[in-house]
Amino acid sequence: MADEITCPITPWYTKRMSLMTVMFVGFGLYFFYDGAIGYPKKNKIFKAHEEFTAIQDEKEAFLKEEGNTNVEWAEVVKEKGYPAQSEWTDYAAVNGWPEEPPEKHYSTSDQFFFGGLCLVIGLMVLTTLILNRKRILRADAASFYTPKGQEVRFATAYRVDKRKWDNKGLAYVHYRDENEKEKRATIDDLKFAGADAILDRLLENFDGELIARVSTEANEQVEASDPPVEKDSRDTNESA
Repeated sequence: MADEITCPITPWYTKRMSLMTVMFVGFGLYFFYDGAIGYPKKNKIFKAHEEFTAIQDEKEAFLKEEGNTNVEWAEVVKEKGYPAQSEWTDYAAVNGWPEEPPEKHYSTSDQFFFGGLCLVIGLMVLTTLILNRKRILRADAASFYTPKGQEVRFATAYRVDKRKWDNKGLAYVHYRDENEKEKRATIDDLKFAGADAILDRLLENFDGELIARVSTEANEQVEASDPPVEKDSRDTNESA
């Protein structure tokens, strides 16, 4: 009797999912920072620049009036508490702001929305990682078992699609369950270490249709369905 094959989660999958979690959580926190601190600061500078520009327009109009001088404008500045600087760059430097003011007023609500969205996605990825970390893909002499425990008997498999095996480590197994209902299971060699041994055992006990090669153009459009492909059949391989 053939030994049981057990395939645990690969380190690659754990690393990939962990990096995705860090990435989305990081983006989420960055968006929240912008919404709570970054954008309000930019909006403050934007508003200050608008007010500064309005003051300079007021100064220009004031000096155009007959009899008004810079000395008198200085009194207006003192009275109304206007900035003493006449150039924005000087005023910005005093306040520690960049010389170039923001081009627009920024919406903080968008940042909170995208921040929340990224955090939700990050938590979903983390949850998926936690739920999958102890799952295995396994096989015995007559069947293989999906990570969710679904048994796929080799004798019930009628088609194996391995067009994505070389590039993505994916093979799709089409089979019929106990009610003769057609279903599909996946053998994922990138996610489960040693899954290639399960695929080899399946093919050793398989006499259905093997879809193994397609053209480059068709490979870009490969789906779960079966478009016209060059295929190998265990029954017709020699005659083909």
